[in-house]
Amino acid sequence: MQGSRDLASTVSAAGFVVCQKCGLLQSTSNCTGTELEFCTRCRTPLVRCAGKSLGVALASAAAALILLIPATFEPFLTTSTFGATRSSILPSSAIDLWREGWPSLGIVVFLFVLLFPVIRFTALTAVLSAIRFGARPRWLGTAFRVANALQTWAMLDVFSLGSAVAYARLHASIHVTIDIGAVCLVCAALLSLVARAALDKRRVWRLIAPDAASNIARSSIVCLSCDFIASPDRDGTRCPRCGAIMRARRPDAISRSMALLIAAMLLYLPANLYTIATIPIDLKPTAYTVVGGIIDLSKSRLIGLAVLVFCASFAIPILKMAGLSWCVLSTRSSKQLIRKTQVYRVIEEIGRWSMVDPFTIACFAPVMHFSRLIDGRAGPAATPFAAVVILTLLAVRCFDPRGMWDRAGYTA
Repeated sequence: MQGSRDLASTVSAAGFVVCQKCGLLQSTSNCTGTELEFCTRCRTPLVRCAGKSLGVALASAAAALILLIPATFEPFLTTSTFGATRSSILPSSAIDLWREGWPSLGIVVFLFVLLFPVIRFTALTAVLSAIRFGARPRWLGTAFRVANALQTWAMLDVFSLGSAVAYARLHASIHVTIDIGAVCLVCAALLSLVARAALDKRRVWRLIAPDAASNIARSSIVCLSCDFIASPDRDGTRCPRCGAIMRARRPDAISRSMALLIAAMLLYLPANLYTIATIPIDLKPTAYTVVGGIIDLSKSRLIGLAVLVFCASFAIPILKMAGLSWCVLSTRSSKQLIRKTQVYRVIEEIGRWSMVDPFTIACFAPVMHFSRLIDGRAGPAATPFAAVVILTLLAVRCFDPRGMWDRAGYTA
């Protein structure tokens, strides 16, 4: 990488990229083999070629989309005790939560598990298929932008982990069968991870529409959705490649992130103090908190799951709020900028995994209504806990790490 060496006042857009984490304009190589290139200022990966294949990404996305059909309509979990049997399908998770008086949580499960994955993989399959066959319809950029935007919110992988935790919790008390719908969902989740790993977004965007051929200045702005580099006078206009609104910096990034963080912190107390769910243990309805659930898993000698739930439901929310608070409150400080940028990248990546506990409840609630003694349902902490996860994800998205470098006196 030629990095941040002196450039002329204008350079060709081809072969250049603006780092989305620090705003530095720099040159990069084309992705031809196993290149791994980092921003010369903040060390954010800019080019990552190893393991990338548009063919693998297309096959994985299409297969995941097909598997979502049986995952949605085939039996998901079946429980039985004392001759009684309960069975669920995937939509039952959202429907049962709605009927039990938790409509907000039901909507969250419907969006993150049922709707968003279908939209993401439909858009991704359509875009990659069009590229493979040489078609360039006008909607291609918008569709790929939507598919990428839903990468965070389509949570098949997180729901699969929640299903594993639900199975472990129920199996300790009653007989549980994993049905074909759950198997298909787990397979779709694994394929979604393969599609994400194999997808070379930079290459796809350049196949949809090449970078601008006109010369650009150091003060150029970048589209955060597709990395399109444009002149500063395009600020506030739509990106010609993906249709997103282009901004030199995210508006009101600090105030919006701080407001969302404060709301998440306020909800974090009831999310941990109140019971998050009730499940039967030794034929007794037992209410547990987030921490109580981790202790129960440990007592059941499910140490691996206890560690996973501890990390996802307890450690990650605290680390997210603490890490983002550090970035937001120290925006004007020029100290440890690289470290703060790295922290921001980590919390941006891991935040979605905190949804494990709400998804665990969504999995077992539809198949646990046997009697007053054998019953499972969401508790009062489930909705605020899900709200904490969503608010922190939004806070991370609203924050603009380039502002830290701007205020410290760094320029592009």
